[in-house]
Amino acid sequence: MLGNDYFYRSTIRNYVIAFGSMFNDVDIKRTNAAGTVISVIRVPLAYGPSQKYLSRINKVTTAGEPAITLPRMSFEISSFQYNPSRKLPKTNKISRQNTTSENIKNHVYQPVPYDIGFQLSVMTKNADDATQIIEQILPYFTPSFVIPIKEATELGIVRDTPLTLESVDYADEYEGDFLSRRSLIWTLGFTMAGTLYGLPREQKLIRTAITNTKKLDTDEQFTKNTITTDPADALKTENFSFINTFDEEFGDE
Repeated sequence: MLGNDYFYRSTIRNYVIAFGSMFNDVDIKRTNAAGTVISVIRVPLAYGPSQKYLSRINKVTTAGEPAITLPRMSFEISSFQYNPSRKLPKTNKISRQNTTSENIKNHVYQPVPYDIGFQLSVMTKNADDATQIIEQILPYFTPSFVIPIKEATELGIVRDTPLTLESVDYADEYEGDFLSRRSLIWTLGFTMAGTLYGLPREQKLIRTAITNTKKLDTDEQFTKNTITTDPADALKTENFSFINTFDEEFGDE
């Protein structure tokens, strides 16, 4: 419909992976009355809504074991919104030298800013497990944490992307009386300042320019002026000079 060639950079997928990697190594410790550590539990993390996992807590498998156990964390994308305050002039270009050809450079126009909302749910059966997890997360957000993320691989762009903690909510889910506690749920809302790049383009580098220059003493003769780079294989990031070569005179064509 848009008439463009196919392109895909897995940008949104990279944002999801980067967010999940922030919380995939959280541990909790179980201790006895004397304060001795009995066990260390790595809290599982998966993508999906918290309701999906809560509905499986009370299910029992054929072996008599619960279908899912707590503590557990889950996350999902909760919103996707254009942010005009971060938009740069769309005619500006970002360019990089092509890695396979010295005569080509890659470029794209300025990316489009989108704020991606994430929701992280912490589900536990007791308050101590929940506070252990929460206290390992909140101190890192003041309220933002910066994550380096690869955004346009063909340009080698790695951008420091802010992840901002927007909200912290707490809920006590239970069935029956108040002693029949089912699960404690902490819900953390985040916003990631993402960007989406358009169609990647290639541009050939101009190494030779030919111009016709009039002589001062006559309007009938021209001199062909050839301008080349020295050295011929110089890149834009290197030091180089220009060579002017004036060829024989020739008349109007």
